[in-house]
Amino acid sequence: MERGKRKSWAVLIVLSVLSATGLPADARSLRASKTRDDLSPPSISGRNSNHREPTADVELLTVGLQELSAAASVLMDANTGAVLFAKNSRDRLPPASTTKIMTALLILEEGRLDDRVVITERAIGPRGSGLGLKRGQRITLRDLLWAVLLRSANDAALAAAEHVAGTTERFVARMNAKAVSLEMQGTHFTNPHGLDDPDHYSTAHDLALLTRQALRNPMFAHMVQTREARPSIQTGPNGRVVKRKLLRTHNRLLGQFFGADGVKTGYTERAGRCLVASASRGAHQLITVLLNDTHRWTDAEALLEYGFAALGGHVPKLKAFGVGSGDIQKGEGG
Repeated sequence: MERGKRKSWAVLIVLSVLSATGLPADARSLRASKTRDDLSPPSISGRNSNHREPTADVELLTVGLQELSAAASVLMDANTGAVLFAKNSRDRLPPASTTKIMTALLILEEGRLDDRVVITERAIGPRGSGLGLKRGQRITLRDLLWAVLLRSANDAALAAAEHVAGTTERFVARMNAKAVSLEMQGTHFTNPHGLDDPDHYSTAHDLALLTRQALRNPMFAHMVQTREARPSIQTGPNGRVVKRKLLRTHNRLLGQFFGADGVKTGYTERAGRCLVASASRGAHQLITVLLNDTHRWTDAEALLEYGFAALGGHVPKLKAFGVGSGDIQKGEGG
């Protein structure tokens, strides 16, 4: 029954876009009542001459989008920062491994990717996703970053943070300083991996701001759209034994949603299923954030389709939204 209901509002979204013939003035009354976030698309300036401003038919799409199962969500134009849709987007919630977007950005900005990192005791053993690192092993900072972004490896995040800043605590201080510089006003970090802590939180809006900045880094943008990587870990006496690990992204949208090009998943028991996703079509790139969402894949597709329609960059075809609602992912940190 639930799946049928969700498919019906997805069809509503598509049919509303395909009509695109304008609506009577009272069409706005069809929108459900607003939350404290403004659910209507804002006016967007500085666009190409062929950009079509959102009109009443696009506003009607928010009727269906308000049935998103996310506790909080946002849809942002990566080029301008304009918010096209928001639901509880300023609520402070645990971000799980979407935290690692900040971790990765700082590694890229402050670290040297060719550095060879020696694993210490402090990086060993955090619960959830990991590489299974052991004390004394050697791995490049670049390969640790691959593990952070693709496998969502918590031990790799700790090892990289310690290497870049000297201690994890110093790295976390830099994470918070970076958050302030990006005007992430509802965010506070206590660790580089995103495991649950009462004082570790963010908002959907803040994570979109962060992702917009991170996607401007060419290496970050390349890594988050890559599906597989094989980092090397040196072990044994003098590091002569080399182990290679196959890493696969957790992002199901890559290769399955037209234009998908990143970014990061997350899960803990407290945070629920989280997703930051991006997609590009033509001159447009969109970022969507979904926090505590049991249907994160279908909701992400619906939001992105809505966004491209609102921007006039793409009219979605009638199809089933999403990769599937099963979304079973064990462990924490994914």
